[in-house]
Amino acid sequence: MTGDEHQKFMALEEEKRERILNAAMHEFLNGYKNASTDNIVREAGISKGLLFHYFGTKEKLYNFLIDYAASTVQTDFLNLVNVHQKDILDSIWQLSLLKQDLSRRHPTIFEFLTRAFVDDNDCPAKEYMERFFKARTQMLQDIYSHCDRSLFRDDIPSEKAIEIISMAMDGYSQQKVQQLDKESISEMVIENYDMYLAELKEYLDILRKVFYK
Repeated sequence: MTGDEHQKFMALEEEKRERILNAAMHEFLNGYKNASTDNIVREAGISKGLLFHYFGTKEKLYNFLIDYAASTVQTDFLNLVNVHQKDILDSIWQLSLLKQDLSRRHPTIFEFLTRAFVDDNDCPAKEYMERFFKARTQMLQDIYSHCDRSLFRDDIPSEKAIEIISMAMDGYSQQKVQQLDKESISEMVIENYDMYLAELKEYLDILRKVFYK
């Protein structure tokens, strides 16, 4: 998709543009290989010719959607994170609350990116995903670098405590990702987010008891 085609598509009236975007992202929840452009145009109420006029190929459409979704998350999630928070566990909690807000405001985008992450081996948009994860990694590094190490117990090296907390959260996230499949993303990631928050809060309380003064 060229810059001109990009601008032409984004210049469409909002209702039509959002209808196409949502139809495409919804179809790709089935996985990239299983997604059908026939289903996309039928749900969006447009011709197949129009879809390919703007995007050319299924892969270019998918790449655009990843870039569009990741840019939205960058603006409405990553850029809102307070990286200067002193308590690393409070930062993790605030991240989860911001993610819940994102899932409610942009449910289709949230589900689409979650599916793309789960289907990483099936994803042709590697460079877009890598750019998004690079921004996420930088955000986490900023949080860790600004945390107040005096909060940790004196008999535990602060760097080790931060490393263990980071590994624990990564492991917890991976566990949740492994539970996902294409039938359960909406229910598990969005509808049951309050249950996830309650469980996360228990783990954070345990980490606080172990590592904090």
